Amino acid sequence: MNRPRSRRTLLASIATTAAVGTGGFEYDSSGATGTNLEDGIVPADRYECSDVDRPDPEPPADEDALEPQEYPSPPWETSTDADGDPSDDTPSSIVYGASRYVTAFERAYRRNAFLDRYQSAARTVDLHRTAYRTAPIDSDATGDAVLVAIQYNMAMATRPADVAPRDEWGVRVTYYIDERVVLRARYNGVAEGLAFDPDPRTRGELVACFD
Repeated sequence: MNRPRSRRTLLASIATTAAVGTGGFEYDSSGATGTNLEDGIVPADRYECSDVDRPDPEPPADEDALEPQEYPSPPWETSTDADGDPSDDTPSSIVYGASRYVTAFERAYRRNAFLDRYQSAARTVDLHRTAYRTAPIDSDATGDAVLVAIQYNMAMATRPADVAPRDEWGVRVTYYIDERVVLRARYNGVAEGLAFDPDPRTRGELVACFD
């Protein structure tokens, strides 16, 4: 049986109704948490790379419309050492590059979802991150992993303006990243702080996979 929804949850749901169609998988934090992961690491055999699901629109025919955005490279491919040189493929590079990677990935995800919905009518989509939090996952399992939560506001516009979606604020998404997969989940409401809720390991969608 579902728990009764609080007044704050109801208000948050009303405030973000327009966000449902503009990209992202929605999750209610009051739902089931799924399988318990004792060591914190998502089992390597849980996902297949062929199951990746993320917005990937075709370039629009209208040359004045927005172009799709490429998804970023994994954090260990873009991290640099103290001299500015590419860092080795080490666990620390995943952790230190995770917040930048997640922010860039979320920008591409939301922009591409916006283009999927509005196509050549899309004119503006701007994501402004307001806060973030990372948490390395300690485990005896091979490899390294990290949880990332970011909060952001988003401005969107189309032409003609009468079909434009409402701007969004207080959006919170959570990511799980390891050396093989990236999982994404979105909080269903206006976030009032950073938390790894919903837990992307148990309630996230596979949005990137590395062979």
